[in-house]
Amino acid sequence: GEALVSGVTPVRFRHLLVGDYRLKVRMSGYETYSRSVSLNPMQPLELNISLKPKTRIKAALRSLFIPGWGQYYSERKKKAVFFVLMSAGSATAVWLADRSFHDEYDNYQERLAEYDAAGSYEEQLRLYPGLVAAQNDAYDAEDFRRITMGVAVGIWGLSLLDAVLFFPDVQSGIRVKGLTVTPTAEPDRLGLKLATRF
Repeated sequence: GEALVSGVTPVRFRHLLVGDYRLKVRMSGYETYSRSVSLNPMQPLELNISLKPKTRIKAALRSLFIPGWGQYYSERKKKAVFFVLMSAGSATAVWLADRSFHDEYDNYQERLAEYDAAGSYEEQLRLYPGLVAAQNDAYDAEDFRRITMGVAVGIWGLSLLDAVLFFPDVQSGIRVKGLTVTPTAEPDRLGLKLATRF
């Protein structure tokens, strides 16, 4: 129905709940359970619900596609907003840098065409400084475009690493064939603890 009835377990509802409802069960650190239920006071309904814990693999896969999505999934909203804003800003910077590069490159091509079409050596000497300046501007614009692309990839990579290494369940670590990597955090340093079984 359209009525919203909620509570924190254990809870007993005093409302007369009859009809079809959408049941959602949420708990921090666990996947949300959702299903449709039909409630009828003549037929008792018992539900046994087991919530599945959220995993760092799912967080990493989300951050692989959209920076910040893995942080949102793992309920770290401030970091999610940070990575989304940073990735949007870096994508905008890449777009602007790419436009600037194409403008500078087109300007260089025009200057080069003028230089090649010059009818005399004196005219080439006159056009040469402008050609060199346009070429340097195009090189600078290309360098800036590469830097912005590197920053965008770096933000994406940081989001992915953050989703994996600083997942809220830091005690479980990452396990691969008997090898466990666990992030450690102390007031004055961050680190990784590497362990294996013999």
